[in-house]
Amino acid sequence: MTTFLVLLILAALQGLTEFLPVSSSGHLVLAKLYLPGGGSLHASDSIEVWLHLGTLLTVLLFYRQRVFALLGGLVGIGSQVAEQRKLALGLIVATLPVVVVGAAIHFSEIEWFENTTLASAGLILTSLILWRSHYCHGQQLEILDFTWKLALLVGAAQAVALIPGVSRSGATIVAALSLGFTIEAAAALSFLMSIPAIVGAGVLKIPGALQEGGTALTDILLAVGLSFFVGYLALGMLLWVARKNRLSWFAPYCLLLGLLGLSASLG
Repeated sequence: MTTFLVLLILAALQGLTEFLPVSSSGHLVLAKLYLPGGGSLHASDSIEVWLHLGTLLTVLLFYRQRVFALLGGLVGIGSQVAEQRKLALGLIVATLPVVVVGAAIHFSEIEWFENTTLASAGLILTSLILWRSHYCHGQQLEILDFTWKLALLVGAAQAVALIPGVSRSGATIVAALSLGFTIEAAAALSFLMSIPAIVGAGVLKIPGALQEGGTALTDILLAVGLSFFVGYLALGMLLWVARKNRLSWFAPYCLLLGLLGLSASLG
């Protein structure tokens, strides 16, 4: 299998699994190991960060009205300026835990994103998180109720999701649901929180990836486009599933994939 074909498969996986609560990092780690030719895409190429840019574009397009409202609030334009500034502060506070943990991972010598055992264990943890969503009912908080205290709690869930195999969308949405947010608010918060996290990771890793080379830029751009397209479809699917209170449907899949990964990596 050619490197370009592997890259396209990874891009489709990223777009699909970034929004469906099954962990994009876990799928990418396992796919790079088990796909024929997957070993040609090393962590030094920062492939995951490139592909995350595609799903970042998905979030910006899907939630463009909320993003514009936030930006307007920051500069004093539009309605509900005070409320939008409060929400922006909450999103910044929610990003702090992932900044701290992400920096520790970045400067450590541990190959977190090449560890299939860790990714498989993370998928099992994701299955437990998703099963918890089955018991979240009667939420009333809306997105503008996102105080800094609640932001720290949801942000901690996002930091835990830096572990390969732990779904960021699953962890943050279930955390917000558990704190009393409606499913629409929980989903919006989850994906708005991803914007500074992805941008921060890009600032750290993409300059080095450009210097290292290893993968043709045109191939990467095509993969980013595919990640964006598949991600847009997956985000719509997630919101439909979440409104039906069916996030727990993904728990058995994550559990099975995690157990299979553990069996392969330890066997």
